[in-house]
Amino acid sequence: MTALASGGEPLSMDDLIRPMGTGIFRAVEPLQVAAMLESQGLNDKIAREKYGHDDVFSLAEAAYTHISTMTAPRPPAGTVLRRARPLAQMLHGLLYGLPAALLPAASGLVGTQWLMPGLVLTTGIGWVLGSAAAQTAYSLAGRGFPRSAGRTLRTGLLLGVLAAMLMAGVIALVRNGPVALVALCVMQMAFQLASGILLFYRREIWLGVIMMPAVVAGIAYMGIGDSWVGLLAVCVGVVCIAGIVGAALLLTLAAGAHDAHDDHDALAAEPPLRTLVRPDVRALLPSLLYATLTAVFLLQAEARYVLDRTDIAVAGAGLVLGMGVLEYRAHTFEDETRAAIREVVYPVDFTRRSRWLLAKGMLICLGTLATLTALPLAFLHFTHTLTEASVAMAAAHVTVGGAYFLAFLLANQAKVVHLCLAQGAALAVHPLGRFVLPDHSALADVLLFLAAALLFFLVLLTLMSRSLRDVKQYR
Repeated sequence: MTALASGGEPLSMDDLIRPMGTGIFRAVEPLQVAAMLESQGLNDKIAREKYGHDDVFSLAEAAYTHISTMTAPRPPAGTVLRRARPLAQMLHGLLYGLPAALLPAASGLVGTQWLMPGLVLTTGIGWVLGSAAAQTAYSLAGRGFPRSAGRTLRTGLLLGVLAAMLMAGVIALVRNGPVALVALCVMQMAFQLASGILLFYRREIWLGVIMMPAVVAGIAYMGIGDSWVGLLAVCVGVVCIAGIVGAALLLTLAAGAHDAHDDHDALAAEPPLRTLVRPDVRALLPSLLYATLTAVFLLQAEARYVLDRTDIAVAGAGLVLGMGVLEYRAHTFEDETRAAIREVVYPVDFTRRSRWLLAKGMLICLGTLATLTALPLAFLHFTHTLTEASVAMAAAHVTVGGAYFLAFLLANQAKVVHLCLAQGAALAVHPLGRFVLPDHSALADVLLFLAAALLFFLVLLTLMSRSLRDVKQYR
């Protein structure tokens, strides 16, 4: 559930240069590039929030230097660099959900009463750490520091594993839990962060191939049910996750190796990491807050039902599977709006076109999530465990998914503070509203969560609709 990292990634120099056509390649000094950028509506705020530079002049100097090193054919004027990758991005949710095949086997070894609370906590911690590491790494890579980006991702992975080890160890000691809980929480955290690194480097195929033996073993256990098969499935899962971690580390260590072969001195001159990330700290704090609020909002609504109300807990599985679709549609919307801005004449025409593109993207996202959510509901129906509360929880997750699609778009426009306020308003409804709820049944609680999700969605929809009038956001 780290799709917000991908959706809110800072833009690279190629994203800045290529859509401007061949004219920028004829610039003879950085000041000329700066004039071209300002003529396109780019200001200091956009330079900081979308490209990681202090102002337009700093960005222009970096762009001028980058142009001199480009060897790819120069695209004709009006060409738009597409960021959407249909199959790869749509599979992200499924790839993140692969370890779910091992949960029955792991529950048989550790016990559901220990495994589920541990996984909920590690998922929340990994969500926040993964988002912070990915955002910083995207910023560093966009500024031309691939080695530092790789080091940031490695540091995030190490911190996450240590945090999972500490948290699970405390649970095991204080509540007399099994030692195996520590190992399983560490493996879950390692997979969550390492898989995010593979997706950062666009190695979706690697992730699926390396994890496939564990998925097959987990399914075999569900079919056979023997405890020894369960132990074997968990061991296979450990080996596969170790392979994913190894692949992630190799990718971060190899980051920039191609550039080093071409220009070793330039790569070796990367400043210390603490110096590079200093400009990102201020922008990172709101993102960290938003990731924390989002994790709390979703996980607290699900956590109380993972042990005794399976029908409610599984009702939101469609959101996990559909996160990749939300990410893909967010990138598609950006591609389409950047293309539209070159086809229209007046801002009002762009606003009209972009509203249609937003409505199309929203309908596709909601339709996809509703279809995916129907699968667990159908399972509950055929097993005679479908309840009103599970249907309400499914509807809440579809609504949250629609809000996440809008959040991807707003995060790309650096409106993270607005996202924090919107998520805070939703948290004021649920779980805070639970304390004044006269009916404390599961159905009443889930309906309150649905109301909070709807509020979150409507606030973000209002913010996004207003942003369509600001044409320079989409250049």
